[in-house]
Amino acid sequence: MIGITSRLIQAQQASSPPKHVDNEAEKAGREAEEELENLLLSSAGLKNSDVFRRLRIPDNFQTHRHEIDIVILTGEGIYCIEVKNYGGELVLCKDESYWEKRKNSGKFTTSVSQVPNPVLSIRNKSQILRNHLMRAGICLHERSFFPRVVLMNKNCKIDDLIENDYYVVTHKNLQKFLASFKQPISTMITDPLIPYFFSGKLSYSQIDQTRNALCQIGTWDIMELHGGRQLVGDYKGCTELSFDRSEVEKMVLVHQRNTVLSSMWAVLGYTPTVSATLFKRNGAGWFGHSIVGNVVLPYNKDIGFQIAGESHVSKIPANDIHCIKLSK
Repeated sequence: MIGITSRLIQAQQASSPPKHVDNEAEKAGREAEEELENLLLSSAGLKNSDVFRRLRIPDNFQTHRHEIDIVILTGEGIYCIEVKNYGGELVLCKDESYWEKRKNSGKFTTSVSQVPNPVLSIRNKSQILRNHLMRAGICLHERSFFPRVVLMNKNCKIDDLIENDYYVVTHKNLQKFLASFKQPISTMITDPLIPYFFSGKLSYSQIDQTRNALCQIGTWDIMELHGGRQLVGDYKGCTELSFDRSEVEKMVLVHQRNTVLSSMWAVLGYTPTVSATLFKRNGAGWFGHSIVGNVVLPYNKDIGFQIAGESHVSKIPANDIHCIKLSK
């Protein structure tokens, strides 16, 4: 049996967990994606059902998945967008395989780093998406795919070779890019009625088939930690949490963060716990969100989560987790 001293130490740990702060660069990149998505829905007038975030496209051998930040389905075709929030100065390297990022302070360059050319990356991912749709029986011409790199940071100084690249949308050209999605009602009605072979525009049937196929592609799970940091990856769970993820869209963990109350319960013989509430997928209604179930876990129970880009599964204490959003 755990002694009162041990229980008091556990109560202190449970009520005062470490704060996990988001990486500033990752946070800025995520906010840039969200900003562009909001602009596409508001300024460009696109429907929510035609804008997809962070799709993970399987390659030809189904051994690896490639993430596309934003995919847009229109009558013209499919836009595959890589969103970047680079600051400082961008220069195209001589072999064009890399972009050089420079940070300047006054007249001096304080740091230089190279990143793989995102244009080459998104063009490759666009082809992978086309191949995936063909395996699903949706055969679209290569001209129906529009890979783009959107640079969201208005303070970024961009080299002419990058700025004039056909596949790059800079911040100063962003409004023009958004306006390109607006079409007259007459065009929206007539284009899908003309055969794809002649017009190159997607028919109603092709749009519906493509939308259904894109909806079947998986995205990432998101784990939000105490302090605000978000981890993106695949939820692996633990033995105490057994459920059908097709029925659950979110898990919220409720903690006892009051040190005085935690200590009182410890004196009475209780050890800290965490309450996990499972919310039903598509269960939002007039009177709140439907609940699938509720599970009580030890506060130090590890929950498995494989962070994107890592080969091993991380073990994260339940006490450090605020919520987990589960992809379809």
